[in-house]
This record gives sequence, C-alpha cells and structure tokens, in this order.
Amino acid sequence: MILCLGGVVLVAGCASPVQTDYKTGIDFSKYHTFALLPLPQQSSAEDPGRALRLAQPAREAVETEMTAKGLKETLANDADLTINLRGQSLPRVEVQNYGYTYPAVTRYGTVTVIQNPYTTVSTYHERTLIIEMFDRASKEMVWVGWMKKNSSSPVTAEVLQDAIREVLAKFPPAPEPKTP
Repeated sequence: MILCLGGVVLVAGCASPVQTDYKTGIDFSKYHTFALLPLPQQSSAEDPGRALRLAQPAREAVETEMTAKGLKETLANDADLTINLRGQSLPRVEVQNYGYTYPAVTRYGTVTVIQNPYTTVSTYHERTLIIEMFDRASKEMVWVGWMKKNSSSPVTAEVLQDAIREVLAKFPPAPEPKTP
C-alpha cells in the first residue's frame, strides 16, 4: 500500500504518545540485520516534491536509529528484519460554536435567545507515522510502532526524523518475564 510519505511528518500540536505492539514469544535479540523497504515515490498534488525532499532524511533516520541499536543494514534478501515505513495525512475540519443560548418566556410562549454567538472553523491534518518490522524468514510482522499528531504546519525533514526517532526509541520491546 503506497501512502503519501508526507503524512509521516508530525509537527507540534495535539499529539498521541507512541504506541507499540509486538508478537509475543519473539526473541528480539536474534535479529542482527535489517533492510528498509522502498519508500513511496508518489506525493500529493498539493506538494508534488514532498517525496523527493523527505525520502532520504527518513531513510537516514531509520538507518541511524537501527545501527545505534546494534543492527547492521544489509540487502533485503539477507536481512533478519525488513522495515516498512509508512504514513498518512488526512485533512480535518473542526467547528466550535461558543454561542450561549437561554430560553425567554414571552406571552407568545418560550423562545430561544442567543447571547454572544461565536463560531470558529479551523483546518488541520491528522498525521500518522507507522513503522512495521517483519521477520524476513517467516514473513510475519513482529513489531509495530505508531504515533499521531495534528498539524497545520508544512512538512519538514527535521520533524520527520524526530518522529521516527521517537517511535524507534520503543524498539525492541522489553524482554518478557520468564515464568517458572
């Protein structure tokens, strides 16, 4: 599934914490090599150059973080883990009505009187970054991390790299406690 790489850019705004999930029973210490799957080459019509500006910084952030964790980058056919980086950016509109109403009783019945009517309309993008890791041998997903943020700011490489670092900070998961 090809999604706009620009959707992975997360900028200041309402943010959700990083979420992760993983396949139980997996020994993550057995993974020593990784390969990043090809990144999307298409961009939205509103910013056709986004993929060109963001693909290399995204790749560099993944490579740096995974190498810092002791894994070595290799070709996809030789890797223990394959990493899929994807995201989406969905436009959102928020309408808030701050008008206060109260009923007034007249000789003709009850009527609603509006006091201090005030409505605001704002637009933003709900951006989601998802990083999936697959065991190359079994072709099964073994770990996924994601985060969402709302933003109306333009997409930048620096913010994308920070978001990737934040999600990958949760990899690998803590070892499962052994039960006797």
